[in-house]
Amino acid sequence: MSSKCQAFVGEKTKAAEEYHSADFDFFEHKTAVDEELARDPSAYHVAEGVGPKKQPIVAEEEVWEAFHARDNATARFYKERRYLLLEFPVLTTQDPPQHVVELGCGCGSALLPILKENPGAHVTATDISPTAVQLFEAAALRAGIAPERVRAFTCNSADAGAGESLLSGLEADSLLIIFTLAALPPKDQHTMLSNAFKALRPGGRLLIRDHGVYDITQLRLRSEQKVAENLYKRGDGTLCYFFSTEDLAAKAQSAGFTTEECSYVCVQLLNRRKNFLMRRVFVHGVFRKPEA
Repeated sequence: MSSKCQAFVGEKTKAAEEYHSADFDFFEHKTAVDEELARDPSAYHVAEGVGPKKQPIVAEEEVWEAFHARDNATARFYKERRYLLLEFPVLTTQDPPQHVVELGCGCGSALLPILKENPGAHVTATDISPTAVQLFEAAALRAGIAPERVRAFTCNSADAGAGESLLSGLEADSLLIIFTLAALPPKDQHTMLSNAFKALRPGGRLLIRDHGVYDITQLRLRSEQKVAENLYKRGDGTLCYFFSTEDLAAKAQSAGFTTEECSYVCVQLLNRRKNFLMRRVFVHGVFRKPEA
């Protein structure tokens, strides 16, 4: 299943040709992978005998600050995620004007398309990395976004204190957590979701897109990179967790949300350089804060 995406194009950006969300069936994919791994446990490993480099133990803030300062210094590591406007149509609501908050904004790849395509929206952006926040503010300025539509600040949204001091009372209509929850261990995921609950108005929605179980990325990680069930440590020291839909919904509900949507997004992509077909699995969630 795919949807045309030409309606959501920022100035001087190229339209996405199609948005794919169901290129293959998740459960058929899971069965095939399980059968292949039963025959050959190393079927998806790309570098036999080569493990990840041992990383020093550093604070999460330092890991992500180093990433944005080193690998994302131009704020172009991630392309604008224009597909989110199709994934979450509530982000296009113009009457009444929307307040959208993002926890873990990075350089703004999720918020910039919203600001460009929904002229009445204003946003609050937070990230654990000061460099990421600065990159987002600079990108918004380059895009001609009026400064009064953007508020951005450094915040560890997986810290319980931030939920009381910085996030509580924001009264957001929608709150995005896009490929950020997976960067945390489960105990911190609960704190971030609880903080998201505090930042939303009654009736507001939490919108999540993140890594799903049986994604090719998970399958290619080696056993020595596994920290806990579905939690891995990458070579650069960052964490990556892979969600099932049941897991994601249960965690959102434990933070006080009700589930409106929770499903797998299955996208098939061709790595042209390596002529390798990749089956990507993501989780999609829409959760609502109950009315007061």
